[in-house]
This record gives sequence, structure tokens and C-alpha cells, in this order.
Amino acid sequence: MIHLIGEIFWKLAYAGFLLVFLLLSNETLSQSGWYLTSSIQLSGGNYILDSYNRVFSVYGGLRYQGENFGISASLPLVTSNNNVSQTNGMMTQSGTNNDAATNTTHSGIDFGLGDLYGYFDYKIISDFDSEIDIYVNAQIKIPTAAKHMNIGTGKYDFGGSISLRKSLDNFIGFVDLGYLNIGDPDGSTYKNPFTYGLGLGKFFNYGEYSLLIYYTGYTKILNEYDAPKQISLGANYRASESIIISLIGSAGLGNFTPDFTFSGGLRIKL
Repeated sequence: MIHLIGEIFWKLAYAGFLLVFLLLSNETLSQSGWYLTSSIQLSGGNYILDSYNRVFSVYGGLRYQGENFGISASLPLVTSNNNVSQTNGMMTQSGTNNDAATNTTHSGIDFGLGDLYGYFDYKIISDFDSEIDIYVNAQIKIPTAAKHMNIGTGKYDFGGSISLRKSLDNFIGFVDLGYLNIGDPDGSTYKNPFTYGLGLGKFFNYGEYSLLIYYTGYTKILNEYDAPKQISLGANYRASESIIISLIGSAGLGNFTPDFTFSGGLRIKL
């Protein structure tokens, strides 16, 4: 049974965006204090059951950056052209409107609140001579998504990872390895995936501009479908000592990631 399958690719698209955004901006805007984060994101493609062909979201978030740690939370408002039926808890494809006791069909444009995400990162090693930093990271998803949107499992998710960051002149490389526990909705069982990521960044004009390419993947979530993978290209512009502007484009590989994702964001020191 495939239940609320949109939650999977939505989670991956958002996590990939946030990770790239933080990796790009932390190096050039690292003063301790509170930061306001906001972004817009458009994702599209043909997913399983041809559902959620286009998803537009607006994120608002808050982050506290300490000397060796950071904690952040973000919550989206989501709009999607939903074309999904939910029959006795199982997702099927539909193009009509129909409501009955055991069959609920949604078609057209849906709007609602997404899930709340929280992230924590802590630098456990910082070696000045080798210019290597190692972080441990934790994340949690709190199920606040509107039920009619079919983008939430209604369960908590949590995970962790360890990241290595290596600097060399104006270049910076990233390696990330982690694990994600996905809450199973009623009637379905997902495999909890291991996660991995590889990235390479380049800074220009003393850090005023930066570019980063990042590849991330998960092990299989359902045996019968490909493991999710995504490649992203991001650019940052440090508009001032307290503002960074980011643009990110991503391409998904497999059934559980959007064919494309375009994002734009702001990070402002309060």
C-alpha cells in the first residue's frame, strides 16, 4: 500500500534545499546571534500516481547561530495542484471530485500549512592546521501539515548525520553521512534510509559571492521504487554584513524527488 506518498519526495526536496542553503551561507555569515530566514520554492515533475505535479511553497524560519552550534526551525505554506484520491487510506489516481464515507477524492488547487522542521548542528572538531571541521547534525519533523493536502504522514520523523567540511584557499568541500527514521502512516511501512551527500563550493571576491554544487541521495524507502537522488547548484550573494541572498536549482533522479526545484531565499541577521 502506498499511502501519502507525496510526503516522501516533499521531505527530500525541502531537506536538500535547507542543507545547501546553510552550507553556502554559514561560511560567509557566521556571526553569533539570531537570524530570520525566508524562502520561496517551486517543485515540479511526474511522481508516482502522477500526483503533485507542481508544488509552490513559502517558508518562514528562525535560526540561532552560536560560536560552535546552530539551531533553526522552519514552517512552510504550501500550494499544489493535487490530483489524488484517497480510498480506504490508499492513494489512487483521479481526475474528478467525489466525497463518500470510504472514498475521498481531491482535484484542483490545494492550499495549506506544511510540516514544521527543526534542525540542530554542533561543531565537534575544528582543526586549524588541516582546515577540517566536523559537525554532528540532528533533525525532527513535527506533523503540522494540513490533512487535506496529502503531503504529511501525520507522524514524527527524526534523523541525524555527521558532516566533514574541508577548506582549501577559496574552495570548500563537504561530505555528509546520516540516517533518517520516517514515521509510518497507518497501513504502510517505509524503510528508514541512510543518507549521503557530496559537495564542492567556491568563493569569489573575498566571500562576497559563492557557488556550490551538491549531490545527495538516500537508500531505498520502498523496495519496488528507485532510491531518491538529487543534484543541486546554488549561488549566494552577500548583500551586506547581515544579509545573504541565495538562489538554488535542483534536479531529481528517481521516483521520489521532483524533476526540478527552483528556490530563492534570504538570511537576515537580527
